[in-house]
Amino acid sequence: MGQANSNSWVRTSTKNDGTKFQTAYRTNTVWNDDPNGIPSAGSFVTNLQVDRVAIDAGITGGGTNATWSTGATRGIGAGGIWSRTFKDTAATDLGFVLPDAGWDDLMDRSSNFQSQINNNTALSIAKAFNSKGFGLDSGLGSSAGALREMLRSQGSGNVGSEEKDGDSGIKTQKIDGGKDDPGTRKQPYNSNIPLYYPVALRNNRSQDKLKISVLKYAPRNKGENAFSLGTRSDYVERTVGEVYLPVPGGVGDQNSVSWGPDNMNPMDLALANTAFDLVENGDFETAGAEAKKTIEAAVKAPETKKALAGIFTKAAGINGNILTRKTGSVVNPNMELLFNAPTLRPFAFTYRMSPRDRSESNTVRKIIRMFKQSMSVKRTQSTLFLKSPNTYKLRWINGQSRSNDHEYLPMIKECALTGFNVSYTPDGNYATYEDSSMVSYELQFSFQELEPIYNDDYTKIDGNMDTHIGY
Repeated sequence: MGQANSNSWVRTSTKNDGTKFQTAYRTNTVWNDDPNGIPSAGSFVTNLQVDRVAIDAGITGGGTNATWSTGATRGIGAGGIWSRTFKDTAATDLGFVLPDAGWDDLMDRSSNFQSQINNNTALSIAKAFNSKGFGLDSGLGSSAGALREMLRSQGSGNVGSEEKDGDSGIKTQKIDGGKDDPGTRKQPYNSNIPLYYPVALRNNRSQDKLKISVLKYAPRNKGENAFSLGTRSDYVERTVGEVYLPVPGGVGDQNSVSWGPDNMNPMDLALANTAFDLVENGDFETAGAEAKKTIEAAVKAPETKKALAGIFTKAAGINGNILTRKTGSVVNPNMELLFNAPTLRPFAFTYRMSPRDRSESNTVRKIIRMFKQSMSVKRTQSTLFLKSPNTYKLRWINGQSRSNDHEYLPMIKECALTGFNVSYTPDGNYATYEDSSMVSYELQFSFQELEPIYNDDYTKIDGNMDTHIGY
C-alpha cells in the first residue's frame, strides 16, 4: 500500500462570539499497489487530517511535532462526498475530530477549501510518484494526472450547502417550477447530498436504514388501452431530496381488502342473469325466449307464486311485509360477502431526534424543513389552480448489501405524506443549546400509498421464487 502526505496549511475561522481562531490541516492519501508495485486504478482514498492535540490545547499546531488525526474521509466510490469521523469510533458521543467550523467550511460551496484540498493532495501524490524516476510514475507524476486518478477513485466534489454555489461544489439544478409557478422551489431539498440522522449513520454502512426520497409528483401514464392506466415514471428520475434514518421501533404494515354483504332476491337474480347474458352474448332473441321460460316455470311453482306475490306487493309501495304475515316466511335474500375494492395502506413512524452538536442540529433543521415544505400544496402564479404536493418513496435498506431492499421487511409503493407533526418540547420543558437549537425534537410521520397492492406486484419482485417478503 502506498501513501502520500501533503504539506500542512492553516485556515482561519470565526467563533459565534466573533473571535478568530486557526486550524492546521493536511491530507493523507493512500492507495493499493499490485504485486509489481504499480498503483491499482480506482483505489485512492483521501483523508483530511487536523492536529488534534494542538486543537485541544487551543493552538494552531501543524508543526514538526504535530499529531495528525483524520477528521474526514473521501473514499472509493464516494461520489465526492466526505464522511466525517469521530474521535473514537467505538464511543461516538465523544464528538468529531474535525471542528464544526472546519466541517461547515468543507460543506460551503462558496468556499475554496475543497479546491485547496484537491490541489494540495494532487501535489503530494505527484511528488511521491516523481521520486520513482522517469517512466515509472504510472502517469501520476503530474498534478493533472493525480487529479484524474482522484476523480476516478472518489468522484467530483458533490458537496455543499444548498444556499450557496461555488467552485468547490455542484450547481443546483432546476427540479420543479416554471413560467407558471415561480413560487415553487427550484433546487433540490438537500442539493443532491443525502441527509443522515444521526450523522454517524453515514459511516455505519452495515446498519439497516429507512431511506425516504422526496419526489416530484407525477400522474400515472396512459395504459395500453382506453380502459386502463399505466405506471408512473421512475421515482429515481423525480427525486429532489433524500434522508436516511435508523429503522424505527414498531415497524409493521396493514394489508386489507374491502369486502361487504350483498343481497339479491330471486326475482332480481333472474332478471339480472337475463340482462347480463343479453349484454354478454348480444343474442336478443335467445335471451328473450330464455327469460320467458324462466318466468313461466316460476309461476307454476307454488312457493315461487308466494314469493312473487310478496315481491310485487312491496314493489307496489304497500307498507308491511305481507308474505311474513301470511306465511311466516321471508324471501331468501341470497346474502353473500362480496369483494368491493382494494384499500390503500397507511404507514406511521415516530422519531426522537436529539442533536449532539451544531452540525447535527443543522441536519435536523434541514430534515424538518424538507418534509414541511415538500408536503405543502403548491399554487400556480394566477392562484386559480392548486398543484399536488411532492410524494415520497420509502425503502428499507439492508445494511449487509449496502443498497438492496431488505428482504425481510415490506416493500412500500410511492406514498403521500398525509400528516407530519413536530414536537419541539417532547420532554415537556423548553430547552435549547447555546446556538438556540432545540435539545430534542419528536417527529411523527403519517404516509399513505398512492396505489393499492395487487397480486401480480408480488410476482414482479422475484418471479414467485419467494425470496422477498413482498409488500
